Amino acid sequence: MNSLRRFTPFRLAVVVYFGYSLFGFLTTPSNFNDGGGTAWGGLAMIALLFWGVLFWLVDVAMRKLIPRTEVIWTIQSLVLLAMYLFLHW
Repeated sequence: MNSLRRFTPFRLAVVVYFGYSLFGFLTTPSNFNDGGGTAWGGLAMIALLFWGVLFWLVDVAMRKLIPRTEVIWTIQSLVLLAMYLFLHW
């Protein structure tokens, strides 16, 4: 139960997706060419950082307001599922 308290869906999603996006950004040669590269890669990383910080802060607020870990896991899992279904609709 202690591991459920430490790792929540929002925290796992932020860490995994940030690592995946950073790997994709760093392995794309067009982001680092001599012609100035593309600004879209940097903009995507800034947006990802914004959403990551926002999810992390929401996770911290939920931990303080909701005492039951199962409720936090359920709410956050449903939010991530709804976001996934909306983006792939």
